[in-house]
Amino acid sequence: MKNWKKMTAALITVLTISAGSAFPAFAAAAEAKADNSAAAYKSGAVVPSENAPAVRQAAREKAMANYYITSGKKLDKAVALLQGIDPAKTGLQPDKDYVYRMDKTLTGDYFYHVKAFLPNVSEPVGDYLLAKDDSCAFRRFPGEGRTELLEGTTEKLMEKIEIYALYRKIPMESASKVFIRVPGNIPYTLTLTSLNENTLVTDTDENGQPVVYGIARGKADVLAEVAIGEFSKTKKVSFTVLDEKDLEREENRTSGSGFPIGIGIGIGIGHGHHHHGRGGVVIGI
Repeated sequence: MKNWKKMTAALITVLTISAGSAFPAFAAAAEAKADNSAAAYKSGAVVPSENAPAVRQAAREKAMANYYITSGKKLDKAVALLQGIDPAKTGLQPDKDYVYRMDKTLTGDYFYHVKAFLPNVSEPVGDYLLAKDDSCAFRRFPGEGRTELLEGTTEKLMEKIEIYALYRKIPMESASKVFIRVPGNIPYTLTLTSLNENTLVTDTDENGQPVVYGIARGKADVLAEVAIGEFSKTKKVSFTVLDEKDLEREENRTSGSGFPIGIGIGIGIGHGHHHHGRGGVVIGI
């Protein structure tokens, strides 16, 4: 009888020790699994709610690798260029360590876009556009809506600018605009000059932006001059001004829905030959 009690007590002790070691091991495994699911982000994955911040951070890190360059020769070259410019222009203090990030995709197919951060700070302290041909470097001030040339010239940049009519066909007593596409949305000055003021004149709209205004039926060219820094680019842009009969003909060419009228919004600041009172809505066909 005593032997049976001893055996029973020993068996209970063994089961207790086993249970005590098994449950913590199981809990540790579950915790490790949760941590792994948080660290290895996967779209659509289900994890404990307490691990959501870790999953969010993992998603950010994965996106960072997909869209940004955070190390390597290309970034090192860009950082060396910035460090070689007067700190008063770049805003980068020599006695501070910065973390740099470069977009993998060129901005406007021309600029390397680089941002500088202080460690553990999400807001950038510097925002820069560096030409891929090393011809110029700009600093952007997004909160202020301005951009400054840090180094180089804009001669090569001007070759990349596109100039074209927003609408080439415009009704009489209506306006259109010349559209300018600049890599990196670098600010520019636009000047328009009509080469046939019997048909088309230039003006500014209510926002001070230059427009072309049709005053008589016919064709006319406008000289568009875009200036950035010490260089400018000039191009002739052709327009056709339509009268009521032309508009009716255009309407008949459609499928009975009437002629298409678009509202255009131009970009840029500048001036042309000023004609007061001829701004207004931009209409094109």
